[in-house]
Amino acid sequence: MTIYYKELLEIKVMRPEIIAIFTFILTMCFTPGPNNILSTFHTIKFGYKKTIPLHLGMYVGFTFTGSLVAFLADWINQYKSIFNFIVFLGAGYILYLAGKVAFASPLNAAEEDNQKTILGFKEGFILQFLNGKAWTHFTALMTTVLNPIQPSLQDKLIWNFVNSIFGFAALTTWAIAGVFLRKIFSTPKQAKYLNIFLGLALAVLGIYLLFQ
Repeated sequence: MTIYYKELLEIKVMRPEIIAIFTFILTMCFTPGPNNILSTFHTIKFGYKKTIPLHLGMYVGFTFTGSLVAFLADWINQYKSIFNFIVFLGAGYILYLAGKVAFASPLNAAEEDNQKTILGFKEGFILQFLNGKAWTHFTALMTTVLNPIQPSLQDKLIWNFVNSIFGFAALTTWAIAGVFLRKIFSTPKQAKYLNIFLGLALAVLGIYLLFQ
């Protein structure tokens, strides 16, 4: 009996639909977005340890947002215009965030000691409600990508949890990149160019969400 269930699980995991879902999740979680770029930017300015509270806020925020979309998936399908408006607002916020990142001053000792400039749990959590990419990500997952497996609400919530695990792994990966970039771009001039690059990456994402 145990062997039977093990074989059944292996068959289910290797189904093309499951592979497609994981491919979507990995692509959306690890590609540039407000969470990932802000994670790198914050790590460059303040170091990894001071970025952990921000990560936890992001994790709780996007897990909550994904659960909300799972519950409202049918409603969202009926009222696409409202969802599009939310994404539009989120894209505008991403463009605002892009400007803040691009024109941020290089790190200095005084700023590093100023706790007001360090983002924490609250900022990470609230960001998810203004994250246009997150809304697009979760809506596509819950209303389209999961459809081939005909998911129940419980299935959607489980997949949301799986998605959150990969999302947190992506945050950590981008933060580690920030640790190395902090060492490489050590002068104010180099840091300025890096900020501009990260800001442009966010701006491209914001423009894409506006016109998709």
